[in-house]
Parts: sequence; C-alpha cells; structure tokens
Amino acid sequence: MNLSVRLRVIALLVSVFLLLGCARHRAPTSSPIHAKASHPTAAAPPPPPPPSTEAPPPPPPPPAGAEADGATMKDGGSENYAVVKVFYATDRQPAGNSAPGNFYGGDRQLDETLHFGTLDVSIPRDHRMGHIERPSIWKLEFRQDPDKHVVLLSVLPKSEQEFYTELANKVQSSANKDAFVFIHGFDNTFEQAAWRTAQLSYDLGFQGAPIMYSWPSKGKLAEYTADEATIDWATPHLEKFLETVAVQSHATTVHLIAHSMGNRALTRALFAIAEKHAGVPPMFKHVFLAAPDIDVGVFRQLAATFPSAASDITLYASSRDEAIEASERIHQYDRVGDSTHICVVPRIDTVDASAVDTGLIGHAYFGDRRSILSDMFEVMQTSSPPSRRFGMHAATLQQMTYWVFNP
Repeated sequence: MNLSVRLRVIALLVSVFLLLGCARHRAPTSSPIHAKASHPTAAAPPPPPPPSTEAPPPPPPPPAGAEADGATMKDGGSENYAVVKVFYATDRQPAGNSAPGNFYGGDRQLDETLHFGTLDVSIPRDHRMGHIERPSIWKLEFRQDPDKHVVLLSVLPKSEQEFYTELANKVQSSANKDAFVFIHGFDNTFEQAAWRTAQLSYDLGFQGAPIMYSWPSKGKLAEYTADEATIDWATPHLEKFLETVAVQSHATTVHLIAHSMGNRALTRALFAIAEKHAGVPPMFKHVFLAAPDIDVGVFRQLAATFPSAASDITLYASSRDEAIEASERIHQYDRVGDSTHICVVPRIDTVDASAVDTGLIGHAYFGDRRSILSDMFEVMQTSSPPSRRFGMHAATLQQMTYWVFNP
C-alpha cells in the first residue's frame, strides 16, 4: 500500500472516530447505574548491581473462576469476563448522572460527608497482568466491551451502616480476613480509580475486600494545582475513614496502597493516627507508598511516626518517572518518588525501581508492571523483608540500607 493510500485510510479512521464521539475513557451515558455496561538529600546512589540469577517467585495467581473471592467469572453467550466487586468511599459530589462512569464528578462534597457504596468492574478473561484494557481506535474499537475491556459496570450507593455491615461480611468470608485500601493520585476520575482498584485486586489474586478511597481529583492534567489544594482538604476525611475501616471491617489485616499525590493524604493521615494511638499495636499491616509526589523534607518530618501506625512500609521510587520530575520542576524541591536523590529513612524499606520497564511517562509502574505487582504480592502473602525477596539488591547511603529492584 503506497503512502497516499495509507494516509487516506488513517484519515478515514480518524473521521469515523470523531463522528462516533468516542470520548477518552468514558462509559456510554446511556448505561443505567445498576445495569451492566453495554458491550460497549544526598549524593546520587550507586549504579544498580547486575541482575540476580535466582529463580523468580511464582506470579500472583489470577482468580480461578467463580471460586475466587471477590471475582466471579461469567461464561455463556458473549460474556467472557470476571467481575470484581469493590467497596468505595468518596468525598466527591454526585454529578447527577446515572451512568456508572459519570456518577461522581470532580467537585468536592461541600458538607464534607463521605458517600459509600460498592461497584462492579469487568476484567476480560484474556487480561494481561498489569494492564487496564481499554478501547483502541487502532483496533477499530469505538465502544467499551466487558468481554475485551476493563469496564465500570455499575455503582451502587449505600448507607454508611450498610457499607460497613457488607464490608465486614466480605472480610469474614475471606480466607485471610483481610482488606486493602487504595488511594489514587492526581489526574484520576472516579471511574479510572475504580478500574485501577479492581485491576490491582484481580492481579494480586486478593481474596479479601478491595476498598477504594476516591478523593475529588479533577481528572485533568491542567488541574494539578487544584488537585494539590483538594488533597489537603481530603486528608482529614481519609484519616477518619481509615480509623473506621480498621475497627468496623473486623479485618485481621488491613493493607494500604497509595499512588502519586494520594501519598500526601495517606502519610499525613498515618502521622495523625500514630500520634493519637501511640503505645498500641499498629492499626495497619503493609503500607505501599508508590511514586510519592511528596516533598522530601516534609516526608522526613512525618516518617518518624509511621511505624506506630503500620507494621511494614515499602516505598517505591524511580529515576525514570517523568511526572515526578515535572513536579520537582514546579516545586523546586526533591520529591520522594524520584530515586535520583533517593530518600532513605529508618524503618521504611525504600526500593529503587528504576530498572523496571516503566514505559511512557513511567508514573504508574506500581500497577502497570508484573514485577512490581509480584513484589507487592510477596509482601502481602509472606511479610518477607526485602533481603528475602526476588530481585532485591542491597545498597547503602549514609550508612543506611535501601534496595535496588532489578528483576
């Protein structure tokens, strides 16, 4: 096919795409809320050591059919996907739109109360670990289809009492009686946060209750400063929610996972919880701080109290995270998520994940790459320290140990 013909084909595809109004990552607005979606600062660290020759641990097991807690595989007709049920809390204001993807917008709930509920997300049977499959124009996919894509199928609001009763029942029915709470980062809609929470639960083979805390990010790159103001506003809401989950879920173990700007709310919440509950066993088990968009100096001030709130804390940073680099240019100070100036503090396992193939801007490597997910899985399942985990190599900075992940 000569160049002119190729250009005409590309132009035709783009025209069709525009005519069909395929908005970025949006669910069809005709979908009813409860129905399924239609088919629709220190010196630079030493260079990483050579890769280890040891055998990797087995990858996280995907949920096996209808027997997997939290994921129900559906077969028959055109249905060929798992459904992951996620519990959610949000201080977003309802948008007045019944479509699942547009049910909550980017505005704050002005009376500062939380909304609670559950949601269902489809994971296609041929899902690739670490991926969020979405429609692609290059595959002539103009509508989201649960058979092929990760789709927010339904949103079901609940009263606070109903929420915690159902959450406790889910936890008690799981093998390990555990739960995790995911706090998303900047530039995330409610729908996108739901996709990620479900994908993490599915890829980790998580048997307990996956919980999403969705603060009112505007979901737009140009709204970075607005999101910065909002994450500070949302922090006390997250603090109270985490304390309540720790008690009313009746979970033996609660893990916390935060990404990017979401780490600002989580670290401040942990600091406050640790000060209020000093002298008692930690409320939370494993805490994962992924690509933290936090000032290094502020983080050091907060971090000393974290062990009183959590038994184990892992911090993932990368020198290849372009979003974190952009944040450093804006703020003119180092960010914790940049391993170029690695942040190492006592009793926190800092991991330089620069060797992981992060792709694109490299900011979502914690959920987009099988190797990082496998490391999180091993921590959750075995509580193994970095010295006993695959791909971890010890390095030192100012007589303190950190870890280089080179799978």
